[in-house]
Amino acid sequence: NASLREGGDVTTVFLSGYDDIDTAFVRSLNESKLFLFDLREERAFLRHFFMLRKRYPNAVSYVDCPPETVPVLAYAGVDIFPDTPQHRAELASFLEDPTPHYVEMRACASLCAKRLLDLLYHEFWREHEPYVATPDDQELFISSDSFWRPTVRRWEREVSTNYVPPSNVCVLLPCSARKPYSSSQSHKTFIASMRKALRSRYPSLTQLIVTSPYGVVPRELETLIDYDTVVTGRWSHDEVERSRTMVRTILEKMDDPFVIAQLPENEQAILDGLPCDVKVTCDGHPLSAPSMRALEDTLRSVADRIDTAAKSHAHMRTLSRFLYGTDVFGEDIRIKGRGVKQVYEGSSCVASFDKTIRPFSTHAPIRRRWVSMMDFDLKGDLFCVGIEDADDDIRPGDEVVITRNGEMVASGKALLPGHMMSRMRRGKAVKVKKRCG
Repeated sequence: NASLREGGDVTTVFLSGYDDIDTAFVRSLNESKLFLFDLREERAFLRHFFMLRKRYPNAVSYVDCPPETVPVLAYAGVDIFPDTPQHRAELASFLEDPTPHYVEMRACASLCAKRLLDLLYHEFWREHEPYVATPDDQELFISSDSFWRPTVRRWEREVSTNYVPPSNVCVLLPCSARKPYSSSQSHKTFIASMRKALRSRYPSLTQLIVTSPYGVVPRELETLIDYDTVVTGRWSHDEVERSRTMVRTILEKMDDPFVIAQLPENEQAILDGLPCDVKVTCDGHPLSAPSMRALEDTLRSVADRIDTAAKSHAHMRTLSRFLYGTDVFGEDIRIKGRGVKQVYEGSSCVASFDKTIRPFSTHAPIRRRWVSMMDFDLKGDLFCVGIEDADDDIRPGDEVVITRNGEMVASGKALLPGHMMSRMRRGKAVKVKKRCG
């Protein structure tokens, strides 16, 4: 049976393998500074570890485990491991390269570690995902495991939920090796042809880049991801299904959608069953002369279905709505600079733009990625003790807006998931990058 030994600040947890008994037992536990687990049954451990982690975010966890499981368990959020030379070496290697790529590679060295990773990616990804940081550097997707990473699942959910297509005419384009896609030669060619065909209507065209493992990347959001993956030209059933599902979800937000597919033959399987008219304009290679002529001619034929953008820099506004749930900009904005660009309203710089948007000031109501602080003067970074509430959808690494009494006072980078910010009793929650005023 599940049993408990409590003594001061430490609680030792023994899981029996009987789920109902274990769950009732774990739910009965009071908060402790340290929870001690053993790793006899991986599924039972992960279920109850995440249960306690969410319930008591200030607690620390220890797991008695084989050395080869340390990278996976550390990635899952375990804090302390047995003190042996083997465990120390595994932990040191993980801390040198704490990436999903390294974890996936090391998991292949052990049946137990691989079983843990499979459970983490397939059964417990929802519990794990809130704690996984938004990638800051280029991601490598090499193994088949990487297709199921929590960050990729997050992307699928957020695009499907928060992306608002600018028009009901949609062009599907292949991806490129260079990121962002618009910096590649192939996409420069696509963009030039689409601009030529649509002229002032081009900013309102919905462009979806079809790719794996991310499924679909809307043009306006392309700066948010940077990755490299193995390309063979063969698409698995899972890859096709993810792209098809995401395209279908976006099309469902449109009235009478029309799809133009500038996709090579090996990617056209995603078109099967789409609930709208589809015109395939690719003849052989997507960049061939016949393909490009067909793309331009088709766009001209449907140009009257695309409205001219009502405000300047429509792509920035779409990105803003995706990130913050609102257009943080005024009627007219100008963008200056290269690299990190500055966004101006009149003579005032109101935001910067690199991979993402960092507002400096806005009177728009922030609906996503907000952190509400208590009523005090913010002079440095924002610590957990000073937080009143935060958006549950915030993930570590996200750009966030800090508000006080409903007014924006700063912006910065989240260091914790939103649901933990007001519950942690100590520690830094947001690295402040810019204060207003």
